[in-house]
Order: sequence, then C-alpha cells, then structure tokens
Amino acid sequence: MSDLTGSTDINTANLPIIDYSRIEAFFFEKTAENVAENAKLLRAVNDVGFIYLKNHGITDEKMKQLFDYAKEFFSWPVSEKEKIESCESKFFHGWFSPERTSKTRIADQKEAFDIGDDSNLVRPNQWPADWPEFRTEMNYFFEKCHEIHLVLLGTFAETQGLPKDHFDSFVNEKDHFFRLLHYPATTPDSIGDRLRASPHTDYGTLTLLFNDNSGGLQIRGKDGQWLEVPPIPGYAIINIGDLLSRWFNGSLKSTEHRVVEPPPEWSKLDVEGRLPPRYALAWFGNPNRNAWIEPLSSCITAESPQRFEGVWAGKHVADRIAKLHKDGKAPEVWKDSMYREERPQQQQQQQHAQLPALA
Repeated sequence: MSDLTGSTDINTANLPIIDYSRIEAFFFEKTAENVAENAKLLRAVNDVGFIYLKNHGITDEKMKQLFDYAKEFFSWPVSEKEKIESCESKFFHGWFSPERTSKTRIADQKEAFDIGDDSNLVRPNQWPADWPEFRTEMNYFFEKCHEIHLVLLGTFAETQGLPKDHFDSFVNEKDHFFRLLHYPATTPDSIGDRLRASPHTDYGTLTLLFNDNSGGLQIRGKDGQWLEVPPIPGYAIINIGDLLSRWFNGSLKSTEHRVVEPPPEWSKLDVEGRLPPRYALAWFGNPNRNAWIEPLSSCITAESPQRFEGVWAGKHVADRIAKLHKDGKAPEVWKDSMYREERPQQQQQQQHAQLPALA
C-alpha cells in the first residue's frame, strides 16, 4: 500500500504507515520484518514525529460505535451539555465549548468532551446521565489506547539501552485524557478568521488520533509549509508530544499541526455553502502528574547538549490547558516562561516531589 493517499495535486505529508502488530512482536521475535518495521517507526518519530498506525486492534465496528456516540452527544442542546461542563475546578473533564469558556472571540471552531481515567475517584469524570453504554465504550477506548501507548514507549526506551518497561512507572497512574471532538458545519470564509484548530503542539507523551473522512488536518513541514494529512479509514494517526520530546532532548519531534478547511476534492459544500461537520477522537498520553521530566542522560552528548530543564509533568499539562481556556486557543509554541507563578504551598509540594496544585 502506498504511504500517500488523496490527489497527487495536493501537497501531502507522505507519512509512513506503521504496522502495530509487528511493533508488538518485535519485543519477542527479532525477525527481519519486525526489525525493519521498528526501524521505520524510529526514523519517522525522529524525522517528522507523525505516523499512520494500522493493525492497532480497535475494530472498525468499535470505532463506528464510538463515532456514533460522539455525534449523538454533540447533537444535544447546550442546556443539556452545560450540566457537565468542563472547567479547571473539575479537572478539565466534561463538555468544553470555547464559545462559553474563552474570554476572546478567536477560539477554535470546535467543541469537545474530555474524559480521564474513570477509576480515579480523586479526579472524577463527568458523564451524561442515564447513558451507561456511552461510559462503557469510552472507557474501553481509553484503556486500549493506554496499552498501545505502553508498547510504543517501550520501543523508544529500547533505543536508549533501557528496558522496555522503563517508562511504565512514569505513566502507570494513567493521567491521560481522551477527547471527543466536534467541528460544526461552517463556511470556508469563517475558517479564514477562526480555524477549526489553531496551530499547536501536543502537551504530553503520545497522541492517538482517529478522524472521520472529512480531512483538514495539516502538519508543518521542515520547510515551514503546511502539509495535508489525509484520513485513512481504520488507521490511527500517532504523534509525539512535548514532554516525550523533552525526555529525549528533542530527538523525538513534537510537530506543530492544525485543522483547517479540507481540499475541495475531499469535502463538498452543502446546499447552503457550508463545509460538513467534522468529528475526531483524540487520546492524549501524559506522564504521571508527579513525574519529574528531564532529558535522559543518554540523549545528552557533545553534539547534542541539553536543550531543556526539568519540569513537573502535571504542572506542565495543567498550565497548558489553563492557557488554552484563558486565551481560547493553544499557543503555537510553548515556552517555559508561560508557566503560571507558583504559590508557596506549591513550592513546598515540589520540594517533596509531589504534584503542584492545579489551581
């Protein structure tokens, strides 16, 4: 199968397609095929930081059910969705609408529903009432993505001469979150003023993204140009986050991306001249909140001196989400100067290697 999809006239990213089943098998069988697939994965994450992933174990039927539930939830009136609205005091779990939470009018054209680890009673999820099937399916997806995440982290650990479970203790508290995304129908002209998702990098370790067939996802190439990432039915899109890049002293690439109007070949306007709605499921992997993230010593050399200071993972993620809520969009490039000032209690907690407060 070609690594490219879509029209040859479109400036496409040409992302490699990685067979996840061979990455799993690589730990136990160093066959030529598995070794080659593993090498292909490592080249990609060191080069562009984005891949397609096939044979990931989530069936087409399961994905259809998840997307159907997402569409049903987002079809509800605002008066129902706001009963479980996300905010910082609720650990950013629940329904999120930039139209209601942003102090600006530049918010992305999207709404979301955010879910964390459902077994964490200290940071509880908010769920739609009287809909147990929704909760069951979303939790299944959360756990499945965590499993895939562990396997990929194990692969990256082995490149540094570390055991494949090296990162497990840094992510075992499952401080990830899973986001249902809805980009409402809109006109092409409106995207000129407010993108569906403004340029940004992701915060944590790895992102697993499943798109519908609408298109519009772009990544920034090495030359600064935006490249289309066509959706491939049944495939996940995986990308490196900032904290994993920091762990590897920048050798793993956390690449800027956005969601814009798809090429006309991929998305027809309706009778009112609008682009159809777009839906996506995005799972964002994060280290444990109290994990201290600094570059691995093996990644610091004379040719590659240390690029990053250490940060508390929980504070990094919470501050980035807080800035998103405050500004209405994520910053294109996160700078350490953007962290919020810490109160004395937070400083004391850091001295004891505990997570700073989220507020």
